[in-house]
Amino acid sequence: MARLVELVIGGTTQPWQNLGIDTDHESFALSNVKIRCNNGALGIHSWTIALDDPDTPTIQGSIDGIVTTFVAQAPQSPMRSAIGDTEVVLLDHIVVNTSDIERTSKAIEDACGAQVRRVRDAGNGVMQAFHRLENTIIEVVSGPHISSETAQLWGIAISIEDLYGLAADLGDLASPPKAATQKGRFISTIRSAAGIGVPLAMMTPHNK
Repeated sequence: MARLVELVIGGTTQPWQNLGIDTDHESFALSNVKIRCNNGALGIHSWTIALDDPDTPTIQGSIDGIVTTFVAQAPQSPMRSAIGDTEVVLLDHIVVNTSDIERTSKAIEDACGAQVRRVRDAGNGVMQAFHRLENTIIEVVSGPHISSETAQLWGIAISIEDLYGLAADLGDLASPPKAATQKGRFISTIRSAAGIGVPLAMMTPHNK
């Protein structure tokens, strides 16, 4: 199964440090996904995906306009990361915006072998399609608010151990936790004042 290896985002690591994430000069981890800051314009610029084939050469490509580096699948060492005093359990999902959900979902299937697991009508013309990778979910979103000609990486959601404690510690930088769309889970979002330049949601872990 394909795996998300890295996301390249704009800006610097400093705003992420201010949230309580340990970083080096240009990168940090969210669970087992590397986040690399390139000092460019804010937003998520590209991703690296390991395919389920040890013979895959490293190549630069595209998934419906998203700049993509494909690499060979390799044994993964366990990784742990934290935000503040709480563990990041996993990078829960990454949101991809598109003006054509069928086109983008097909491109993801063709490139990664990750078929659509579920399609959801979120109302007001917004549709969501979900693809499962080994270590995260790709959530493809379309709606009248999206008009770009190609798909775009948009935002990240992470599962953390202590959502309420971290939201309290972050104060005005995080919204109060509320019920998420997924039954039994709760969500808080990092506000724009944090300056990370990427929509970031924090969620309670999946129900067991």
